Amino acid sequence: WLHRDLLFAGNCLGEDPKNLRSTDSELVQDILERLVELEVSSEERVGEKIREQVFQIICSLYETDFEAQVLELLKEEFHRIDDIRLLNYRHELGEKYQVITILLTRLKHDDFVVRRRAADALGKLGNSSETVINALLAGLQDDDSDVRLRAAEALGQLGNSSETVVNVLIALVKDDHSFVRWRAANALGKLGNNSETVINALLARLMNDHSLVRLRVAEVLGQLGNSSETVINALIAGLMDDDSVARVIAANALGKLGNNSETVINALLAGLQDDDSDVRVTAANVLVNLGNSSETVINALIAGLQDDDSDVRVSAAEALGNLGNISETVVNALLALLMDDDYDVRKDAANALGKLGKTSNHILPTVIEWIEQHQDSEYVGSGIDALWDLVVGRE
Repeated sequence: WLHRDLLFAGNCLGEDPKNLRSTDSELVQDILERLVELEVSSEERVGEKIREQVFQIICSLYETDFEAQVLELLKEEFHRIDDIRLLNYRHELGEKYQVITILLTRLKHDDFVVRRRAADALGKLGNSSETVINALLAGLQDDDSDVRLRAAEALGQLGNSSETVVNVLIALVKDDHSFVRWRAANALGKLGNNSETVINALLARLMNDHSLVRLRVAEVLGQLGNSSETVINALIAGLMDDDSVARVIAANALGKLGNNSETVINALLAGLQDDDSDVRVTAANVLVNLGNSSETVINALIAGLQDDDSDVRVSAAEALGNLGNISETVVNALLALLMDDDYDVRKDAANALGKLGKTSNHILPTVIEWIEQHQDSEYVGSGIDALWDLVVGRE
């Protein structure tokens, strides 16, 4: 069933049982041949999960008695295996030097498709030797924009944050092609360098670039954790971007930076009034993450419980539950939501009441009273859910 026995047998070979190859060579050959046959079968027939298991099992045979045998079987099927996948197998089964050499040669191939695939593969193999890094740096100057962006992505994956690599990526953030700028910004984020030079280069893109680039730059600024006034102000400005997705990402980035100054909070409160529901949802979530439970924030979230969009009502309810304000106004607003037409809204209102009741003695009797008053309601179950959380949570 789902090749279970074969996969189990392959895993057993990965344990490298001694003398099995000599005592039962036919069994070993049969297992390996069937594993390779699964590898070369179409993914549509085998499935992605099984193919991934096969890849892991075959690679686990590295430095076992079966390494050379399975590698030979794979090479015999070269015409049925994707070229890069076969190189991955060869790399994992001991031919690291040969594979890296092949890929470095391909980075100089006349065909840009070959160069693209080589850059991709180098990033995934994890070899960050000086030779590989220099070859990828050269790839950043390629005439083909797709080669440049893949080389940038590979450098980010390999984690080499030397001054040379960072400086070249900073220069690439100004590339003529927007996708290249996007990948360069992405690579800088992965490398984790939040120097003033890097931040300034990213800020320049945040202010004036293709929307795709602005989106990624805002995310990277949040990742890098630089919460300088300049960065914060730029992200606040991003909350007024024409693109609603950019506004969402700017809000998320502010949440990651953890700055809960009055300026940031006011900007997020304004986000609760945004025309786009996703922005309103994000603003509510970020306000919770920042932990600001001021009266102004609480009142804005209570207003969010009346939003036309159910997702916004859900987020506002979750936020109020997490912020811990147990005022009568908050509790009554959440109780009213137990009658909402939307199931998720009712569920999250009940959850919020359950959370708040763990720090207050007056919420339990209030919920019981609500249930008694709404016994004939089709939504009384929401109140019972809240009561369950309150009672079970105290045991």
